[in-house]
Amino acid sequence: MESRYALLLSCLLLPVCASHLLEPFDFLFDTAVEAYYKGDWLTVILNMEKALRNKATVRSVKAQCRLGCDNQTAFGDRLSGLGASVPGAGSVEDLGFFQKILKRADCVNSCEAEKLGTPTVHWVTAEVELEFKKRTPYNYLQVAYFKINKMDKAVAAAHTFSLANPDHMEMKQNLDYYRMMAGVEPEDFKDLEAQLHMAEFLLGKSYYSDDSFGLAADHFETAVDEYFTADKECRALCEGSYNYDGYNYMEYSADLFQTMTDHYMQVLNCKQHCAVELALTAGKDKPFEDFLPSHFNYLQFSYHNSEKYERAVECARTFLLFHPGDEVMNQNLAYYSAMLGEDKARAITARQVVKLHIQQSILEKELLYFGYEAFGITFVDPDTWTPEDVMPKKLRDKQKAERETTARITEEIGNLMKEIETLVEEKKKDSSDMAMILAPQEGGAPLPGDIKVTMTANQLNGSQRVLLDGVISEDECRELQRLSNAAAGKGDGYRGRPSPHSPSETFQGVTVLKAVKLGQEGTVPLKSARLFFDISEKVKKMLESYFRLEVPLYFSYSHLVCRSAISEKQEDREDLSHPVHVDNCLLVSELNECIKEPPAYTHRDYSAILYLNGDFEGGEFIFTELDAKTVTAEVRPQCGRVVGFGAGRENPHGVRAVTGGQRCAVALWFTLDPAHEEKERIHAQEMLNMFSTPVNAEFIKKEANGVSEPPPTTAEPAIQADLGKTEGTQDGVPASQMPDAAAGDEADATKNQAEAQPVGKTKPGAKVKGAAKAKAKTADKVIPAAKKDGKQTVKTQSKQGVKKDAKPATKKTMKVTKKDSKKASDSQSGKEEL
Repeated sequence: MESRYALLLSCLLLPVCASHLLEPFDFLFDTAVEAYYKGDWLTVILNMEKALRNKATVRSVKAQCRLGCDNQTAFGDRLSGLGASVPGAGSVEDLGFFQKILKRADCVNSCEAEKLGTPTVHWVTAEVELEFKKRTPYNYLQVAYFKINKMDKAVAAAHTFSLANPDHMEMKQNLDYYRMMAGVEPEDFKDLEAQLHMAEFLLGKSYYSDDSFGLAADHFETAVDEYFTADKECRALCEGSYNYDGYNYMEYSADLFQTMTDHYMQVLNCKQHCAVELALTAGKDKPFEDFLPSHFNYLQFSYHNSEKYERAVECARTFLLFHPGDEVMNQNLAYYSAMLGEDKARAITARQVVKLHIQQSILEKELLYFGYEAFGITFVDPDTWTPEDVMPKKLRDKQKAERETTARITEEIGNLMKEIETLVEEKKKDSSDMAMILAPQEGGAPLPGDIKVTMTANQLNGSQRVLLDGVISEDECRELQRLSNAAAGKGDGYRGRPSPHSPSETFQGVTVLKAVKLGQEGTVPLKSARLFFDISEKVKKMLESYFRLEVPLYFSYSHLVCRSAISEKQEDREDLSHPVHVDNCLLVSELNECIKEPPAYTHRDYSAILYLNGDFEGGEFIFTELDAKTVTAEVRPQCGRVVGFGAGRENPHGVRAVTGGQRCAVALWFTLDPAHEEKERIHAQEMLNMFSTPVNAEFIKKEANGVSEPPPTTAEPAIQADLGKTEGTQDGVPASQMPDAAAGDEADATKNQAEAQPVGKTKPGAKVKGAAKAKAKTADKVIPAAKKDGKQTVKTQSKQGVKKDAKPATKKTMKVTKKDSKKASDSQSGKEEL
């Protein structure tokens, strides 16, 4: 890599070279990312836009060169200079074949070198390719355009990124925010990466659904033409370097013809897969089924409704090339022929371009099946229309036997799992009394007062987790709840929007500093603000003790918050009060990964939620797996209960919908890095010191006398992902996409306000419709529902001090509900964190 950049630098210094050199798009991407962290928005835009253009140029040039050289050195005509073939001398014929191979290679190399420069300059790593495939550049661009007030471009970039990352919660919030902004038009929400053939196909479907059959036919025809253009390009790009498919290329040893066979089979496999690539659209997990044939299905009916029977006959015949036995299409063809006249209809044939396409594809499939039989090179046919006799009978019989064996094994495994479940239930019943008695301690020194460990990490089915009860009294809970209702602002941290997380709930919050200032003014009792401050300090010390931390924790953000159900909006509710996320990395649930890099709050190390009440419906805190669906633990809030946990990828969490009443809690985030200490809290402490009221001396005294120095433990490292941190925004700035993170600024106010109860792992439940409705006729989004399978969950008891809370849970799986609600979160008074 260093030598490549050295080559690039040396070439840039030469005027002749610099005038022809296309800068590597990964170099431009890296430059833009550097500028992003410096807040140099124009440099971000210039380099990231150029990186996208140069990547597209490299792809286009490679395709054009290969297609052009294919035409110049086609295999078919004998090359001059070889003379007549010599009977029995196959080597002379071989030379003719390889002469064409060499000429084509020279043609491609010369073409690419002339237009792109040295080939190694444009080699990029798989990681960079993945970033562009995920459309990450548009995530950076939407922030940069927002910062320079180019809203139309920011919206387009955000929409483009969101289509490829439909579960990215922060971008959903940003798009909701943009929709509410004055001056943003519906046409600004466009896909900058849309493939032309797919865009035309989707437009055709849209007009088709509206019964505008003339317009639909026009767009479907354009889609067909663009499809074959894209198919040619895709196939040409398959003729790249050999992929060693996971094994060490140094150990690969094959003779000339085996090497050629391996590479050519790989190229053919890639070309067959183009049918899948071209049927994919951003945000859709699966390709459109029977994509190319479906164009002619739509076209024949569109032309029928436009009374263009010649075209209807042509398209029906073309569809039948793929599915000759389709009964409905044969009936349609007969009807169109009768309307047009049998003689005239008989003269109309299927489209020649489709005939050639099918012929070429079938020949490729036959070669691939031969390679499957002869060399064991696996081939899975992507098409549903392939004639049955293309696959050799031996392979057909083998696959049939494998399917039957798989079905039998699946049935046997299902029966075995039922037996195991029965045994587990019996064992769990026998050991339940013992489990209620034993609550093994994970932490260091004994916790002060009547505080007890209700559930450990093991009982919560995870790591770096703990559930504590008796942290504060009923009177203290009521006082803090009164403080919230008196001091908290609607939509605090979210530009005053009362329902930032769910349209079915209102949200209110107050920070420590705001509470102390209101206490100073006499708006609220100062002792209540001091209680808020002191209790959060108490929770911090408990976490330091329990998790055996050798270095102190620093507050990263503190928020006293309440969520209230809107009674008239609870019917058929399917969303979460707070989506599943991770506190210090971006959760990519579809990949079971968490990316610990900005815009995530990467400095967070521990989190805690102190609950103030339990007299409401719903609102349970949940832990999940990285898939954001499999619930591993669930906690029912109650007064004085604390759930504490590591802020990394080991603890994805969320909050179920609050369907009745008001749910209040103190949400706390901590860091081990003093550079990120909450500045507002320091200011609040200074103000409290000026008021010269004692600070919870009893608790400090207990801590001084009772806490021993525990040995160090190693926290689990957080890994990368794509979705976690959810609600931090700046005033007027989209959530989680801000670049210039400030040290004490945590505006994802109730992000960690989740609660939990141990639940067993089982398979997810049902599906429900997503919230993104009818914005585009093609956007069909499915969101998991909150259905459990029939397995019993072990919930934490609402009475603190009952030993049943220590009962271990069997792991179980259930789907976590999510719903797209307007969540354009905004940060505290000009602060932000990414």
